[in-house]
Amino acid sequence: YSGIYAVLGESITEGLRMYLDEIGNEAGGRKVEIVTEDTEMTPDVAQQKARKLVEQDEVDLVAGIVSTGVLYGLRDYFDANKKLLICANAGGNKISRELKTPYIWRTSFSNWQPNWPLGRWAYKNVAQKVFMSAPDYGAGHNMVDAFANSFETAGGEIMGTQFTPFPAMGDPAPFITEIKGADPPMVFCFYSGGAAVTFVQAYGEFGLSGRIPLVCAGFTVEEDVLPAEGPAALGARSALHWSLLMDNPVNRKFTSAYKEQTGKDANVFAVQGYDTGRVIAELLVAVQGDTDDVNRMVDSLPGISFDSPRGPFQLDIRSQNPTQHIYVREVQEVDGALHNVVIEDLGAFTDPGDNSLG
Repeated sequence: YSGIYAVLGESITEGLRMYLDEIGNEAGGRKVEIVTEDTEMTPDVAQQKARKLVEQDEVDLVAGIVSTGVLYGLRDYFDANKKLLICANAGGNKISRELKTPYIWRTSFSNWQPNWPLGRWAYKNVAQKVFMSAPDYGAGHNMVDAFANSFETAGGEIMGTQFTPFPAMGDPAPFITEIKGADPPMVFCFYSGGAAVTFVQAYGEFGLSGRIPLVCAGFTVEEDVLPAEGPAALGARSALHWSLLMDNPVNRKFTSAYKEQTGKDANVFAVQGYDTGRVIAELLVAVQGDTDDVNRMVDSLPGISFDSPRGPFQLDIRSQNPTQHIYVREVQEVDGALHNVVIEDLGAFTDPGDNSLG
């Protein structure tokens, strides 16, 4: 709830509360109570807060987690204590692979999921050479690796890759200058929250917007940052598992209710919170409110599927991650504001559950 990703945490919580409010904060014959803590995006602090929630507050399960580094730092605690964690954002691939534990499931995505399909699409539709930029931490490396894997397999060439300081990029000028000097026919990047605003604004200020096509992980131009990025974001194409303007009944209802309740447009993090609320409710119904047997709770998760604002949602037993559609979106001006317009549905993707595809 603090630092450069604070808006992400707030959005997840707003979406979660909204779904639980819709069902009267009750499921499986149990009242649902939310206790919130701030990880401060620091693994050590997150471990202290997790122990407090589990050992003092005696919660039945934990949900949330914005940062991949925090998720990795919590993995051993939840595994050793056999406590269920439903991750509503952090996409670190290792949690679906070599660090997989029965007690951590995701309602969000793996970092591989939106970016591997995008690499192949970008090669066919944008350019055959690319320069890549991302923050120097787990998620940044995951996103770049996934895009590069499918882009190079398709025949593409990586002209260069830069990793910027994390969590604060600092002055973006040296990094944008490096990109400008390389003069690539396309740039791929991943940034989120405040760092996304810093990067995209600088991309525009240095004259690259509209000149060098920007292809990115969807978080870079998501609804939470687009207003601050302004015209520099126009034309950026991204891949993600949701878009504000998706025309399905669940999304229309969700986006309208979210705007009414919060006064803001929804974003993908709010969707993930909303779906996390539904997964928790479906889980409680499946176990008839009995949360004493964690293994019974875990065993019920693969059976959960529903129509989400993002489209069809189903938890995959192998990766413990959703199977979901990935959409290519383009930033356009719609009714006087910037939004992501879906230009192609790439189909449903399931994380491979290993490193076979990057």
